[in-house]
Amino acid sequence: MAKNFHTDNKAFMLYKDWEDIFQALDSSEEIGELIMALFAYAKRGETPKLSGGAKIAFLMMRAAIERDGIAWEEMCAQRSECGKKGGRPKKSDESGNTDEKAEQTAASADNAEEKPQGINDTAEKPKAFSQTKRFSEKAKKADKDIDIDKDKDTDIDIDKDTDKDIDKAIDKEKKKDAGTAKSVVRSFGTHKNIMLTSEQYNELESRCRSVGLSLESYISKLSQWLFTKGRHCTDPYRIISGWLDNDSKRKTAAKPKERQGCDLSWYDDFAMNFDLSKFF
Repeated sequence: MAKNFHTDNKAFMLYKDWEDIFQALDSSEEIGELIMALFAYAKRGETPKLSGGAKIAFLMMRAAIERDGIAWEEMCAQRSECGKKGGRPKKSDESGNTDEKAEQTAASADNAEEKPQGINDTAEKPKAFSQTKRFSEKAKKADKDIDIDKDKDTDIDIDKDTDKDIDKAIDKEKKKDAGTAKSVVRSFGTHKNIMLTSEQYNELESRCRSVGLSLESYISKLSQWLFTKGRHCTDPYRIISGWLDNDSKRKTAAKPKERQGCDLSWYDDFAMNFDLSKFF
């Protein structure tokens, strides 16, 4: 009966160079999910749902588990075939000879009676034959060593390429997460009805700070106005940006004696009394 490494094999390999892959993950939770995923696949053949760097690392490790499992199944099949062919040689009897050896000994005794005396049956083989055999064995051993070295070099190259692929995938996931964070929409204002992305909010705040204005004042006024009127603003960024442009021009054009110092009530009144109907 054929063996299945998912159900019949009691162990699977954890390689030392996997330590770098585990350390490259972002959190202990991802490491734990990856380890449980390896056990689930090696024991039951289950492929769990993972994401990010843990998913990429699992695909790399799953290939190694499959390769080792197939090798184990082939070894079991070879042992099974050897068992069908008779397995180990027969045990020797009390005299130390097997049945076949006993028959060969008897046949040799019969032949010895027929042969003339003085003829040596165990003639030595030529030295050239023994030397050729020794050199051929050394050549085979050298070829085997060369093949092993090539396999080791190939495995090292594969491991380096695998590490590079994992690093690239992890960097790609981090860049993707950073881009997503910029596009996340957040709610602002007293009534949480002003929707701006993080990038839009940071831009408006920087512009307000450069001319000495308060972004929170604009947001609060617009939030209160929308709540009072029972309306919904589809593009608050455009409205606040327009207010900010107008107030910046007014503040720049104002004479020093007409400026109101740190009192921002003039700008609050302008923002509150501004006609919003043209923006909706």
